[in-house]
Amino acid sequence: MVMELLEDPNEKDRSFDRRGLAFGYVQSGKTAHFTGVINKAIDSGYQLIIVLAGMHNNLRTQTQMRLDEEVLGYENSVKHTNKNKANRIGVGTLIGHEFFEVDSPTDRSENGDFQSKRALTFNKQVMVVKKNARVLEKLLTAIQNSPQAMYLKPEDEGIPDRKVINNIPILIIDDEADQASVDTSNMYDENDQLREEYCPKAINSYIRRIYKTFNQRVYLGYTATPFANILINQEAATTLHGQDLFPRDFILNLPKAYNYVGPSEYFLPPANTQDEEETVTQKTKELPLINYINYDDKFAPDKHKISFIPTALPKSLIDAIYSFIIAVAIRRLRGQEKVHNSMLIHVTRFKDVQEKIKVLVSNMMREIQDDVENSEWQGEHSFGLQKHFEDEYNQENLSFIQENFPNQFDTRYTSTWEDTKPLILGAIKSISVKSLNGNSADTLEYKDYSDTGLNVIAIGGDKLSRGLTLEGLTVSYYLRASKMYDTLMQMGRWFGFRQNFLDVCRLYITEDLVGWFQHVAHATEDLRAQLDYMADIKAEPKEFLLRLQSHQNLLITSITKMRSARQFKVNYSNELIQTTVFPINDQGFYRNNYLATRNLIKSIDQASKRNPKVDMRIARENLTHEHYYWTNVEAEAIIEFLEQYKTVSSATKADSKYIAKYVKSLNNIGELINWTVVLINTGGDEADFTETIKLQKGIKRKGTEDKIDDKLRSIKTVTSGDHIFFDFTESMYVKALDIKAKYSDKTHPKGTVALKTRALREKTNGLLILYPFNNVDEENKSKLTGDLSYENETKPFAFAILTPETSAKEADVDYVVNDSVVVEREEEYVL
Repeated sequence: MVMELLEDPNEKDRSFDRRGLAFGYVQSGKTAHFTGVINKAIDSGYQLIIVLAGMHNNLRTQTQMRLDEEVLGYENSVKHTNKNKANRIGVGTLIGHEFFEVDSPTDRSENGDFQSKRALTFNKQVMVVKKNARVLEKLLTAIQNSPQAMYLKPEDEGIPDRKVINNIPILIIDDEADQASVDTSNMYDENDQLREEYCPKAINSYIRRIYKTFNQRVYLGYTATPFANILINQEAATTLHGQDLFPRDFILNLPKAYNYVGPSEYFLPPANTQDEEETVTQKTKELPLINYINYDDKFAPDKHKISFIPTALPKSLIDAIYSFIIAVAIRRLRGQEKVHNSMLIHVTRFKDVQEKIKVLVSNMMREIQDDVENSEWQGEHSFGLQKHFEDEYNQENLSFIQENFPNQFDTRYTSTWEDTKPLILGAIKSISVKSLNGNSADTLEYKDYSDTGLNVIAIGGDKLSRGLTLEGLTVSYYLRASKMYDTLMQMGRWFGFRQNFLDVCRLYITEDLVGWFQHVAHATEDLRAQLDYMADIKAEPKEFLLRLQSHQNLLITSITKMRSARQFKVNYSNELIQTTVFPINDQGFYRNNYLATRNLIKSIDQASKRNPKVDMRIARENLTHEHYYWTNVEAEAIIEFLEQYKTVSSATKADSKYIAKYVKSLNNIGELINWTVVLINTGGDEADFTETIKLQKGIKRKGTEDKIDDKLRSIKTVTSGDHIFFDFTESMYVKALDIKAKYSDKTHPKGTVALKTRALREKTNGLLILYPFNNVDEENKSKLTGDLSYENETKPFAFAILTPETSAKEADVDYVVNDSVVVEREEEYVL
C-alpha cells in the first residue's frame, strides 16, 4: 500500500517531490513496517535511503541492528563487515533467495553513526542516522561535496547548498517524525504573517537541506502521534531550506494487528457500547490489568525538584514488584523460561532521583529474597506474595481477560499458587535492577541473554518514553504526568503485543492519568476515522481540514509546534445545519448518499408513523406538495444515516460524522431521542424511490448555484420558507409567528428570529429534512458531472437538521486545526 503512494524511481529526467506520513500505533511494529518498505524501495530502484532514527545512540543502534537483519543480511559493525555467506544473518540466510548486496555507511556500534570519512556511492545505500545537528551537518557536507552534486546555474557556484543531485532517487524515512524533525522556530512576524525568509531550528534545517539537494525525492515519516506533523504550516518555506516537512500528499493509517493491545483496548469501551462515558469508568475500574495508585510524598511527589531524596517505597510499588516476580514465575511455569521480562518504573525525569530509587528497589529485592529464602513462607513478603497472587491472578480476573481479550490468551495457561510457589525464589534471583539514563552505565543487552532470558526492573525517565523497546514488558509503574498528547501516548510503553502473557501484565497508574489517556485515545481514534474518510474520498492532507480534539487541561503538542494551530468549537445546540456543497464529479459520493437516504426511509417507513401530508396549518401556508412525513423516529436510525452519509471533506459544520457523535452524546442524557423526518417531494415527473414511495425530480435553487472550484459546487441553501416548522405543534407555530412579529425589525441582531424560533423545540426533539435536488438547469445541462438519477441510484440528496437548545456540556466539542490548510467556503465551517 505504501509503495503505491510513493513515486516511480525509474522515471529518469523527471523531478518529483512527495511527502507523506505513516500513522501507526505505539509499540506496534512500525520498524518492521518501514524495513519492508525499504526492501521494496531498493527493489524498485531507490538508490539512497536515509533512516532518521531517534535522538540517542541506543535508538539508532537498535534500528541499525534491525536493518542489518532485515535489509542488509549481514552484521554491519566494527568487528563484522564481511558479507561472505558465513557471516550472514537474518534475510541473508534465507534459502533459495539470491543474496542482494546492499551497502551501509553506518554500523551498529556505539559510534557507528555517519562520519565524514564514510563513502557515499549512491548505489543501493541504506544508512541509519541519529537526529543530531552535527551528524546531519556532516551528512549534508558529504552529499554536497560528492562528485554527483553539481551547480545548475553559474551564478550559484560557491554558494552553500546550491548544488543539486539529479536522477538519484532518495527516500528519507523519518522514524518518530514528530520528534526533533518538526521546526519549533518562530516563522511569523509581528503581524502574525509568515515570514518569507526565516531560520529553522538546526535538525529541521539540515533534514530539509539534505532533502532539497535531490531532484527525485520522497519523505516518509513514521509516528504513532502525528499531531505536531499535522499542524506544520504547509506554506512555510525558504530559499535555502525549501518547504517545511508537512505531509501534504498522504497520511496513511497503518492497520492494527488483531493481537495488538493499545490505548483503545486499555482505556476505551467496546464499540457497541451505548453509554460510553459510564462504561469507560466501569471498564478501567474492572479491568484487572490496571491498578490505581497515588503520589507518595516519601517516594515521588507530584511536583519535586532534582534535590528530592526518596526515603521509602510505597506499598503500591511493593505490590508492583510482587506482580513482576509472580509474572516471571508464571511464565516459567508455562514453559516460557527463555523469554525476556521487563518491569518499568517511570516516576521522575531527574536522573539523580532515579538513581536513588534504584537503590531503594535493589534493597527491597534483597529483602524479599531473604524473606522467601529463610522464613519458610511465614515472613511478611512471603505472605504478601501469596495474598497478591490470590487477589490479582484469581479465576475471576482470568475470566475477565479471556472474555475481553480472546486473541491474547490460551485457555491452557491457568495456574494456582501451589503451582507457582516453587518457582518464586528462582524468579527473584533472576531479576536485576537497572537505571537507564545518561548518568548510568547500565544497559539493556537483551541479545546477550538470548539463551536464558533477561529479567530486569528498568528505572528511568525520558530515555524510556519513546522508541526504546522494553522486551517482554509485563509490569509498569507510572506516575510521570505529561500534559501533552504526544508525550503522554509515547510514554505508554505497556502498549504492544502480549501474546499468551497479557493476563500477568499490570499497569499501576493514577486515576487522573487514566482519564487523560482516555481522552487522548478518543482523540486519536477520531483522527484515524477522519484519515480513513480522507483516503476514501481520495483527498490529500493539503486540502483536507483535519481536526484534533482538544482538552481543557491538556496540550495537543508543545506550544512551539502549534504556531499554525487554530482553535474552534463545534456545538450543534439550537442550530440549522444543512449540506450545501457537493463534488462536481464523484459518482461514488452520490451513490453512497442515495443508498444512505433510501436505507433510512425504508427502515423508518416500517417502524414509525408516516403521514400523507404535514400538518394542515403548515400546508395552508405554502405546502401544496405531497411531502413524506414520519414522526417518533428513534435516534438510532438518524445516527446510522449520518454515519453512512458522506459530506465534503472540508466542511466542519455540516459534517455528518460529527453530527452523529453529537446526537449520540446527547442521547446519553436523554436529549435528541425523538425525531421527525420529512422527505421533500417536489419538481414534477415521478420516479420510484422505494417499493412504496415515488419521488419527483427534487428542489431547484434558481440563481444560487455557485461553482467554488474545479471540484466543488455550492447550492448555498436547501431549506425553504416554513420548512423549519415541519415538527411544530399549533401552539409552537403561534409562538413562532409572535417571535417573527416582535424581532424581525432592524433594531435586533440578524438571526434573532431564527435563534429564538429554534429554541421553542423540546430538548428531546430533532428535525431531519431530506432533499432530492435537481442538478439540471433550464437548458437541460447538468451542473454536476454524470447521469445522476433515481434509475442509476445516484440522485443527489441534501439534508437539513434542526436541533433544540441545550446547556449540556456534552454539546461542546473543541478542536484544533492547521490554519494553513485552505478552506474554500467559510460559511461551511464553525471556525
